[in-house]
Parts: sequence; C-alpha cells; structure tokens
Amino acid sequence: MTFKRKTAIALAAVAVSASMFVGGISAAPAFAHAQLLTTNPAVSSTLAKQPAKVTLVFDDNLVDLAGGNQIVVTNAAQKHVESGATKLDGATVSVGLKPGLANGKYEVQYKVISDDGHPVTGTYFFYLKLAKKK
Repeated sequence: MTFKRKTAIALAAVAVSASMFVGGISAAPAFAHAQLLTTNPAVSSTLAKQPAKVTLVFDDNLVDLAGGNQIVVTNAAQKHVESGATKLDGATVSVGLKPGLANGKYEVQYKVISDDGHPVTGTYFFYLKLAKKK
C-alpha cells in the first residue's frame, strides 16, 4: 500500500470518527460509569425521624476496592455523623449514622468505583426536622 493510500484511509477514518462523534454515534462500545439511581434518605428530603443509615443504589455493580467506595455524612458544622465503614453489596453502598442527630442540614458525599474502574463522585443534602420531645 502506498503512502498516499495509507494517508487517504487514515484521513477517511478520522472524518468518519469525527462525524460519528458530532452526530452522537459511537464507533466503539462505550463503557458507561455507574449512575446513581436512588438514595435513602432521598435527595433534598426533610425527615421527621432520623434514619439509621444512608443507602445509595447505582445502576451497575461497583468494584470492591479497599477504601474505593466511601460515603461521608456531615452536619452543618462539618462534623462526621456516619458510623462504621461503608458497606458494599453489588450496586448498593450504605453507611450507618450515629444515633441522636440534631435537627438541621446533612451533606452526603460519596465516591464509588464503577465496574469500568472509574470513580464516580457526588454530593447531596437531606434535612432532619425532628419533633420536639414533650
């Protein structure tokens, strides 16, 4: 094959790839990162009762790497309120919460390892508005 023919084939391949990219078509199978499906407590929810744990469910199994999957929950003063290690079960990660949390805003930060090996991170909030004890 001549140099001109190789160059023409290479340029054609680049043009096809570029048009597929612009058109939203992938030439090769894409490895999708795990997507967060559900959270408990729900995103931006206000709870009248303290949950025992935070649970996140993804659309694909996560990889079990030491320290790779973590949920951190903090209060408005940025103090950790999670209890124990983050647990992984397939596509679900969870962590317990310390008992006796006060009313207020809580931030949930997570980092998990998708089945394709890439980290997936995110943050959301929930609120506690517990009834006052009489």
